Amino acid sequence: MATHQRGYLEIKEMILLGEIPMGARIVEARLAEQLGVSRTPVREALRRLTSDRLVEFHPNRGYQAVSYSAEDVASIYSCRALLESEAVRLVAACGLDESAVTCLSDVNAQADALFASGLPKEELRSRFLRLNNEFHSTLYGACPNLILRRLIKTTTEIPMGIRNYFRFSDLQVEASHAAHKNILRAVLNGESERAGALMREHIWTAKDQMMDRTGNAASDDRKHPEAALSYMPKLDQEPEKTSVFLTTNLEQ
Repeated sequence: MATHQRGYLEIKEMILLGEIPMGARIVEARLAEQLGVSRTPVREALRRLTSDRLVEFHPNRGYQAVSYSAEDVASIYSCRALLESEAVRLVAACGLDESAVTCLSDVNAQADALFASGLPKEELRSRFLRLNNEFHSTLYGACPNLILRRLIKTTTEIPMGIRNYFRFSDLQVEASHAAHKNILRAVLNGESERAGALMREHIWTAKDQMMDRTGNAASDDRKHPEAALSYMPKLDQEPEKTSVFLTTNLEQ
């Protein structure tokens, strides 16, 4: 793989995984040293990541990882509700192939076993997040509209920092799994409009819960029991915008 492409992919992954925190200033020379490359591929990668809207450039200050406010994430959810519900509607209308049916059914079966396992809450949450992501990515991967799949990828490719922004309650995590089972049932039954509507509600409820959390710290976790994880749990505090990125081992 060419150095420029490798640099781009590695830096992008560092941002998405939260190794470069939201709002962190990115020092080209230090990042180049850490990756073992010259500054040229790093500079080119940062330009591409600016186009991807994962990095911002400020004259006299250089590059900085993008930060997302609660309002930004609410806007993302609004887009996701439109895009993902349409993708699921199309999947239900066209049908799933055998491998996708097997994968989605297995993911839901694993989640059933997970919630019955009695595992510690944090371990259960971590394992379910992986299953949650697999469920959504497999379902959208079956969408016959390539452009729609690309748009969904854009709206779900959000830095890991946001995953610590929206912390759903245990009740909501389990309800997210229940929503997945209802969505899959509608898809397998060929109920395209119903499947799309269920996915739309899945995303919109998550948005409502996010707004409750940011607008009222004392909000009752049980107010919206069907909140969807859909890739993003909740921020406890805004990241330091003046931090300087030095190493991939920075803790959030």
